Formats: sequence, C-alpha cells, structure tokens
Amino acid sequence: MIEILSTSSAFLIPFLIGSLVFFSAVVAPNTFKSLDEKNARLFIRNLFPKLYSYAAVLSLIISITLLRNHLFYSFIFFIITLGYLYSKFFLMIKINNAADKKDTKKFNILHRFSVIIFVLQLILMIAVYCILFI
Repeated sequence: MIEILSTSSAFLIPFLIGSLVFFSAVVAPNTFKSLDEKNARLFIRNLFPKLYSYAAVLSLIISITLLRNHLFYSFIFFIITLGYLYSKFFLMIKINNAADKKDTKKFNILHRFSVIIFVLQLILMIAVYCILFI
C-alpha cells in the first residue's frame, strides 16, 4: 500500500506541475490574444476558480499520499493547498474588485502577489519532487 501511495505522488506531482505550467504559458496568454477584453475577462474569471480548486484538490491528495512516509513534505503540500484556497477565496476576489473599479495600482500589486504565490508553489512542488523522486 505504501508503495502505491509513493508511486501516486511520483505521478501526481509532475502532472500538477505540468498542467499549471501549461495554463500559465499557453492558456492565459492566448486568451488575451484571441478574445476581446470583455470575453477574455469572462473566460479568465470563470477558469481561475476552477484552476485553483483543481490545484487545491490535487495538492491535498498529494499531501495525504505523502503523510505516512514523508511528514515534512506532506506538510509542504498542505501549505501549497492552503495557498490555492487563499488565492481562490480571498485574493482573486480582491483582484477582480480592483479590476472592476479600474484601480490599476491596486490590481497590479494584488496580481503580482498572486503570481508570486503561484511561482513559489511551483518551486516548492519541483523541489519536493526532486528531493523525493530524483
């Protein structure tokens, strides 16, 4: 059973990383190139909550699979999970409010903060994967 959990983590971590990188590098930039501003906003505002939920669920599953043999790394993935939940339920709302009010300065600060959280989560995931499986 422990081997199955370890194998699932070895699969799920790069799967999550790859899907998040694909979204960041392909989906988000092409949305604003392919759609007008109104539809791009609607699409992104609809997609981001789903992305954060998806990433939170997978991060939590990974945290659980690491719990028995790698308590510290399980805790790291739990923190990553909390980051996605914070981004979805608090930060994204503030970003959208700033955008709606055309408060560019506040939007830029909040958006930059969300990007920093996202990048830190990716770095942590890559680090844990490299330590455990490479």
